[in-house]
Amino acid sequence: MILGGVCFMLRPRSATALSSRLPRRLAASSSSSTTSQLSSSSLASLEMIEKDSPRQSFQVTAPYEPMGDQPQAIEQLVKQLDEGDRFSILKGITGTGKTFVMSHCIAKHGKPTLILCHNKTLAAQLARELRSFLGGNAVELFVSFYNHYIPESYNEASGRYVAKKSSINQEIDAMRHRATRALLMRQDVVVVASVSCIYGLGLPTEYLDASMNLNVGDVVEEGPEDFLSQLDAMLYVNEQTDDEFGRGTYQYNQTLAECDIIVWPPNESFPMKIKLRSEMTSSSPSLWKVKYIQQGHSMGHSDIDSTCLFPAKHHVMPEERLEAACLDIEQELRERVKELMSQRKFEEANRLQQRVSNDLLLLRETGFCPGGENYSRHFAQRAAGEPPNTLMDYLGLDGREWLLVVDESHVTLPQLRAMYAGDRARKQRLVKHGYRLPSALDNRPLRDDEFWQTIQKGVFVSATPAKQEMEWAERKPIDMVIRPTFVCDPVIEVRPIEGQLKDLVEEIQSRAKRQERTLAVALTKRDAEDLSDYLNEHSISSAFIHSGLNIHERADALKALQNGKVDCLVGVNLLREGLDLPQVSLVAILNADSEGFLRSETALLQTVGRAARNAQGKAIFYANRITASMDKCLVGTKERREKQLLYNLENGCSMKSAKGSSVLSIFDLLKDQIAAEQPLQVVGREHRTLDVKKDGDVLDDEFRVRSDVMVQVPEGEARDLINTDHVPSSPGVYFWKDENGEILYIGKAKRLRTRVKSYLRPKSRHSARIEVMLDKARRIDFVLTGSERDALLLESNLIKHHQPPYNILLKDDTSYPYICASVGDQYPRFFATPQRQDRLASSKYRYFGPYPHYNECNQILEAIESQYDLRAKSFMARHGDMTHEDYLEIFDAAINENFGSSSSKLNRLRSKFEEAGHLFDSEYNVCRDVVSFTKIPDQNESTGLVHIVQLREGLVAGQFSYECKIPSGMSNEEDHAAVIAHVLERQHYPSGEETLDARLSFFPTEILVPHPIVGSATRLKQVIQAAQTKASPSSTGKQERVAIRTVAKRGVRKKSDEVALNLCVENAGQAAYDKALESIQGSVKSSVDGTALKELQKLFNLDKKPSRIECYDISHNHGDFPVGSRVVFIDGKKEPSLYRKFNIKSVDGVDDYASLQEVLSRRFQRAWVNGAGGAVAENDPWSLPDIILIDGGPGQLNSAVDALVSQRIFPADGFYNLPTKGSKRSATVVVCSLAKGVNRKKDDLYVYGSNEPINTSTDSPALLLLRSLRDESHRFALNAHRSRRSIRKST
Repeated sequence: MILGGVCFMLRPRSATALSSRLPRRLAASSSSSTTSQLSSSSLASLEMIEKDSPRQSFQVTAPYEPMGDQPQAIEQLVKQLDEGDRFSILKGITGTGKTFVMSHCIAKHGKPTLILCHNKTLAAQLARELRSFLGGNAVELFVSFYNHYIPESYNEASGRYVAKKSSINQEIDAMRHRATRALLMRQDVVVVASVSCIYGLGLPTEYLDASMNLNVGDVVEEGPEDFLSQLDAMLYVNEQTDDEFGRGTYQYNQTLAECDIIVWPPNESFPMKIKLRSEMTSSSPSLWKVKYIQQGHSMGHSDIDSTCLFPAKHHVMPEERLEAACLDIEQELRERVKELMSQRKFEEANRLQQRVSNDLLLLRETGFCPGGENYSRHFAQRAAGEPPNTLMDYLGLDGREWLLVVDESHVTLPQLRAMYAGDRARKQRLVKHGYRLPSALDNRPLRDDEFWQTIQKGVFVSATPAKQEMEWAERKPIDMVIRPTFVCDPVIEVRPIEGQLKDLVEEIQSRAKRQERTLAVALTKRDAEDLSDYLNEHSISSAFIHSGLNIHERADALKALQNGKVDCLVGVNLLREGLDLPQVSLVAILNADSEGFLRSETALLQTVGRAARNAQGKAIFYANRITASMDKCLVGTKERREKQLLYNLENGCSMKSAKGSSVLSIFDLLKDQIAAEQPLQVVGREHRTLDVKKDGDVLDDEFRVRSDVMVQVPEGEARDLINTDHVPSSPGVYFWKDENGEILYIGKAKRLRTRVKSYLRPKSRHSARIEVMLDKARRIDFVLTGSERDALLLESNLIKHHQPPYNILLKDDTSYPYICASVGDQYPRFFATPQRQDRLASSKYRYFGPYPHYNECNQILEAIESQYDLRAKSFMARHGDMTHEDYLEIFDAAINENFGSSSSKLNRLRSKFEEAGHLFDSEYNVCRDVVSFTKIPDQNESTGLVHIVQLREGLVAGQFSYECKIPSGMSNEEDHAAVIAHVLERQHYPSGEETLDARLSFFPTEILVPHPIVGSATRLKQVIQAAQTKASPSSTGKQERVAIRTVAKRGVRKKSDEVALNLCVENAGQAAYDKALESIQGSVKSSVDGTALKELQKLFNLDKKPSRIECYDISHNHGDFPVGSRVVFIDGKKEPSLYRKFNIKSVDGVDDYASLQEVLSRRFQRAWVNGAGGAVAENDPWSLPDIILIDGGPGQLNSAVDALVSQRIFPADGFYNLPTKGSKRSATVVVCSLAKGVNRKKDDLYVYGSNEPINTSTDSPALLLLRSLRDESHRFALNAHRSRRSIRKST
């Protein structure tokens, strides 16, 4: 069960019965244990796993012996561990080989070890180094698997809520599974982890209980069904399509006697193949056994005797807990809502009630909900405040002793302490404001004291240990000053800031000539990027690295420096602890005298240490003064350098630069190590070879994956009867509603018809959440907007207001981005901001917008940057290469030319992007009714429609349409205004009722009309005031005066009025169209109620209603990979089983006419019985249709008829001479085509022999049916073309 970023595995309620029927070593028993003590079943499982697992002791396999200070450090540290010291300190400067010392100590101590690092990059590098030292042992990596992570939060100052957003890296997730698997299977394990290890991971006992031990020859008593059910219970997903096949999924192909299964464990690089075979015995007519197991690897696959499959997810939960957890959540919700109500926090109580109720609905119906990890306490059945289960529970499983090593402890320990406090402060704000239940506070990392309670022995490793480590250690630190390479600490020079950029360029260039590298350290991420650009502009290859890059981007930047692709790497705070870069001979620190965290003594010492692996190492501090931190760093480095020089002199040692590590990415190095271990492989998906081939075959010809098993939209009666034919191809917002009219889901689309119909297409794939929504949906409503940007803003506002249960995004995010110019800053700049932070501080900030999306903001900002190069000029001004006055002059020009009254191209683009704000974020549309008048078509111009759109607080709060008879002769604007006034006075406002939310009042403060209401405006205002008094007689507040206006003549209000009126006119036209359809037989006619078929019968003069209608279309990419399609409707409904695709064989290049002729010729060759027989039977898939529809105009229609005539199929129109009497192989069929009209807002229907369309009305039930058929054919052809193109490209 996936709960946000956490996945809980729901095991079936029939787990006990299932287990009893499976082989003893295959079945996994249930466990409700909530501790790390193994149950008897867990212990039995562990014993079976360990039986065939390697049981090795630690052994160092390095090709060299300890040198320098390493021997005495190893001896002292092992002695302290053996004598029972709980904490020890290994104090070693950069390059002294602390990792090598740690390897020897781990091997001699002989206990499973957790090494804690403060970031992913160093953790991966350390894991790689330890693998080279402990080659025969398990060294695994356990870091956060998020590529991108924005936590859920609420800003009390701005009132802005941010939903959680994240993406998971599958390769890193595989490494996490390798780590937990190794801890359960062997003793010689070292896990290198980040602070991610203190977050909840699930019970190891339940994870172990759910594992599956499998051996060749095992009996599967109930056959493949139970085996597959067990995989489902372990949360492996049955994914039969090769595009989606990956870790945590399986595929299968079953016959009567065999079942081939491919399963991809989450910790493996390649899938595993398992074959089950049925054997006939005297005691059992069908006995299923495991015939063989094959493990995939880079060279193919190999037979293995046994394997152990672990669950696809770490969080394991028996399914029977789900309902119990939901009941606990409901009880907590009642108590919390009651508490909030007693505090008169009504908005927070309502928000919490709605959010949690929606979550419970999704949990019960789909097994997951967004942000479900916040209910983890209830699912795990933990008490309030009880710590979560973490990686430490795997290390200490069944009381096992283990060792903690904290690398770079001066950084890691403060980070460890801060995790809980930061997480709790963020969640307390969410709880306080009704976004989460108090139990969300227990979805947390371990507190500092909880973590240390699990630690038996620990070693702190650092070049600069902090006060906490010094106080905890029972003895003095073990010092390491002399490096094995005998390289001394670098020389440090202090140079003035003036001219620092030019000086830095010269220093980097001189080192680049010697094939040496440089690290440059800036104060901010922005400065790091700008300095990198500056260096590149001065012919120095450079890259930057900072926390804004993901883990692989950081690794690539370091790799580029190592292999010489760049001569300088610019960073902020990542070029410090642990980086092994012996190529670096210069470290340059800009603004070294800016006292603070980034320029503290520790930070300076660690950064200077990056040049301590090179014999020519040197550091430069660019500063105008010597700070206290700089002084301590200079003095300490000088003392160590003198000591090292003296040691080298006395012992005859010469300095030699370290060789350094491989230039491979740190993660690539891990993969190389892992690839040698077939049972435990983790490499990227791109390396997999045991895979589903594009033609559907896997590994060999006898194993074929079933391609017909996929998630499909059920073609139930409820979905078939949802009418979508009246939905236009215009931008707007759509609403899925249930049988009671309650909104289930809100979305927006550039083309409403295409988007809405995509939900209901046969074989459409949707998430479980959308599937449940569609099962409940009974109708679709929509609001038309002027543009896609308008639709985006309206959608966000409507989701925020209605909070539909099946929308999971945008619910609480009400902000739209602005472009801000920080005119009050010393070096002003443009940037995008979520909302106006301070409307009063106009002297410091100027805002432009709002914009519907950050994409629009970024386009404008990129255009400004491209034209004015402000960022580079700001960097140069701040570092002395440009005057401050010159920069301000350029910035002022950028504001005036692009945000003033100029007619520049960029200014026009900006105005266009800001149009959406004129409608839903305009101060004029806070409480306004917009009215328009139109005539209903096909009603002899005698019926009109008055349409009213209620705009409230950025919402379309309501729409109302009123039909009215128009007396003859009423046709001018004054007459239309009189009709509008009459409807508003007599019908609309007298029927109004006051709403519960005063912000969404039925009664407006302003009415926008298309024409002036002469003589009736005063009376209309009186009617509104009287109706408002009647609707809320108890109201004592003064009623606001109502203004009745037409579109303004000038200014910002004019633009807002025009956009609002256009919105009303668009929706009025759609309402008039719907009314026209209703008037045909009193209700809206769709393509599924029979009316369309009757009309087609009349239109084409048929003897009976047509039953079978076929449509043909051609799809290609500039003539490449052309495909034809046939789509069939039977009695007005889709018949997907009769859909066919035709790969075009005889046509080269772009020739739709010839392609269409080939398709029709091939299709209708099969309409005749072989030989001289007549047409095939009606139930044959290739039987003759009643109507043939071609997607296109008269040209395509004529080509189609030529192809049909060649097959003796004649159009039923009399233009062709029918064959002579007695011929059996001929038939007449209605042939027509449907093409987009000139303005693309209507469709034209053609028949053979006429160049003019035959449809007289804009739309009709018959045309709706043909249009639906044409759209379905186009979609099917497009998908077939894409499939053919992908297959051809892959081969």
